[in-house]
Amino acid sequence: MIKVFFRAFGSAALVSLAGMASAAASDDDGRGAPDGLGRYGIGHTTLVVTDTARNVDGSTPATGSGRPLYVHVWYPTDLRTGSHVSYTWNNPLYNENPRGAVYPGLPDLPALTFTGALSLNPVAEHAPLTRASFPLLIASHGNETGATKVAPDTLEILASHGYIVASVEHTGDNDAWYQTFFLETYVGLPLGPNANIFGPTLIYQRSKDVRFVIDAMLNGTIDKQSGIEFSRRVDAGKIGVLGHSLGGQTSLATVTGIGSQGLSPDARVKAAFMIEGTNYGLLLNSSDYANAKVPLLFFGNDMGIAYDNFNSFTHSRQKYLVDVSGISHHTGGYQSSWCQDIHNSLAKVNPAVFPQAFINPSALSGNDLANFVFDATFYFSYTGARESGIYDYCQPSVFDGISDAQLVASLYGNPQILAVRDELQPLMPMRPEVSIAATTRLANLYAVSFFDRTLKGDDGAARYLADSEANRRANPLVDLVAGCEKVPAHPIDLGPGDKITFDPVSGSGYEVSMATGAALLPAGTTKLKVGGGGSVYLSYPGFSLPVPGLSEPITTLIVNEDGAITARTSSDIGKIDDNGSPWYMRGQLLLSGRFTIGALMKNLDSTAAAAGGGVFGYFDAPNHRVIVTYLGVPAIGTTQTNTLQVALYDSGKIEMIVGALAATGANFSPGIFGTIGIAAGHTKARDLRRSGPIDFSALRNAGPVYVPFGSDGAIYEQFYAGKGPSCAQE
Repeated sequence: MIKVFFRAFGSAALVSLAGMASAAASDDDGRGAPDGLGRYGIGHTTLVVTDTARNVDGSTPATGSGRPLYVHVWYPTDLRTGSHVSYTWNNPLYNENPRGAVYPGLPDLPALTFTGALSLNPVAEHAPLTRASFPLLIASHGNETGATKVAPDTLEILASHGYIVASVEHTGDNDAWYQTFFLETYVGLPLGPNANIFGPTLIYQRSKDVRFVIDAMLNGTIDKQSGIEFSRRVDAGKIGVLGHSLGGQTSLATVTGIGSQGLSPDARVKAAFMIEGTNYGLLLNSSDYANAKVPLLFFGNDMGIAYDNFNSFTHSRQKYLVDVSGISHHTGGYQSSWCQDIHNSLAKVNPAVFPQAFINPSALSGNDLANFVFDATFYFSYTGARESGIYDYCQPSVFDGISDAQLVASLYGNPQILAVRDELQPLMPMRPEVSIAATTRLANLYAVSFFDRTLKGDDGAARYLADSEANRRANPLVDLVAGCEKVPAHPIDLGPGDKITFDPVSGSGYEVSMATGAALLPAGTTKLKVGGGGSVYLSYPGFSLPVPGLSEPITTLIVNEDGAITARTSSDIGKIDDNGSPWYMRGQLLLSGRFTIGALMKNLDSTAAAAGGGVFGYFDAPNHRVIVTYLGVPAIGTTQTNTLQVALYDSGKIEMIVGALAATGANFSPGIFGTIGIAAGHTKARDLRRSGPIDFSALRNAGPVYVPFGSDGAIYEQFYAGKGPSCAQE
């Protein structure tokens, strides 16, 4: 029997960070450690500013009333409060725009009716601004999200440390745009114009938005809209930018310019902080990178702006790459709002009509519209039936008050979600080692330290930006590179016919051996439907795989397109994000929370395999083994193919047979060639650095070597290109 489920790409989160401990020592002057609250209270306000030089979609020359932009501002205040504000997804440009009369070119949407996420820290709405001079930071959100989803906890912390932080919502590339697209496309509701800025000018328009908000903050436009005199308190010589995901590239483009579109760097911006930034469309190139002449910090950059390009920023004398092992892309941006938004969205789904929106739009009326926007389903739209993010990072209470009917409805009527919830809820959260609290603390630590050092000239902050032994102990998830990245190459040295064998020994470890001249086993005829980074579940009557360190044998195997086979001891492994970071891949293997076999962990594309190729799996009953074969599968965007086979025996023995391994990574990250090996998935973060790789080729025809293997064990090798041939700075 073959059980087949599918999973779409997504990522994850934890519900509350209250009481998050600081791992950095308090500063001597009482201003607070950089990973916690600073000396100021936090004020907050919202407003709308309009760029009259552009049309709603950003085009020029302007022929209408301009391009309106929704802006959130956090700032220092002397007012202390115990209150927390609610950050909703409601954008007044859309849901207070009857018949397009207020903002021509934008549709009107019903206001969302569920509760927004609460601020993590106490925030005073429209509090008085402290009478002092402060640096200005402009934040840019990710694709199709909102201004309060740019690491909101970190923006609050920055304000408490003496920064005015303005987060711009990019009209036409925000959640409100997606709501309208959703309702028009899937529900058939005519909502009128809906300007968007997608296409080759997307980053260009987003960077123009950032530049306009700087203008508006300096020239008093935001003062008039907010009633707060920000322009008198902003130090115009100390301006920085930061952003998450696509906002990371927006921030980078603001200091590099975009040569292909004639956009120069904004000389007013003196530092840029990229949170998991993505090089969308590979728009920026090495010439653009060399244009950056300001300090840069790439944080948790799991979408790959910097991993193969860090040394290309030759004119940035201060630059840092903070590689965070196992970071989750979405929770790195949403932070404490992630699980709150999931809960509030699920609670609002109306089972009486949902998912009727997809098959019977006439069932919708009035406030029911609010049940069918991206907000009510965003998590499930990303992740499917086994939404690993919610289980990996959220507390079990995220399901409190959510009926079975609501949960089923939110997954388009798929009842499988109930069994998954019942199975995994007792284990939540399943990835405490890389919790939202842990990664948020790191974002706070590096954001405050970086801007204190580069904008305020605080030499004391430099100690947090050093790759010191003390910092490694305090921050075990972090691999920090400063100035220049130098990595010796570790090319693939396994060839056709090499066979790695893991033979269990008394439940305590494996005898590991390497032989040559092995022939591939029959691949079988059962092709697994794993395209798009999906997974297929395999279970067979009478088959189980005992593993040293695990109390129960494995009876269900989860085969992922991206070269990973995992055990159903927690949620299935996600898409292998081939971002060029060996640290990231290592963390994926060691901190995954499940037993994982890395057949060839990297971003593979089985749909690009030639005829007869792909991913295959079957039960070879006479020999008591399951055989999984990756046959002629290239990395995404490449043509060289990989063939590798894994045989799993009910005795516990594991064999890996090499057919051919391509020394190429994905097109957007060619430097990482893959990870091969096994890991129990429960290595503690503090032990990551001590769990070193093995050299399989050194065992070739040398006889077996005993390697202990427990619940936190790992026996693996990674292959990657070298870095550092061009580290010169002018």
